[in-house]
Amino acid sequence: MMTLQMISQNRELLDEIGDYLLAEDLIANVMITADILYKESDENGNLHTSRRFALKGISKSLLFGTINQKLREQFGERMPLLYSEPIIMIDPDQTKQIIKGLTKI
Repeated sequence: MMTLQMISQNRELLDEIGDYLLAEDLIANVMITADILYKESDENGNLHTSRRFALKGISKSLLFGTINQKLREQFGERMPLLYSEPIIMIDPDQTKQIIKGLTKI
């Protein structure tokens, strides 16, 4: 299991992606948070801060490649930063409930 995460300046894009992933049974749930301070440095070492939105949801780790490919096909150049983090521990009953709604591998 994994927590799928996306970062974007465009909340509507994350809403659209979340709806798409849910409809395709590629993610079990979607949480979108607002007003994240996102910091990065440019090639000259200058720091830049901006406001971003984050999407999080639970899915199967083995679906990451499929999710990445489908999102690239569907959203192209609008593709947000996408990564995952492993879920180390989760309640077994909740795991069964989550897996029932996801695409079979």
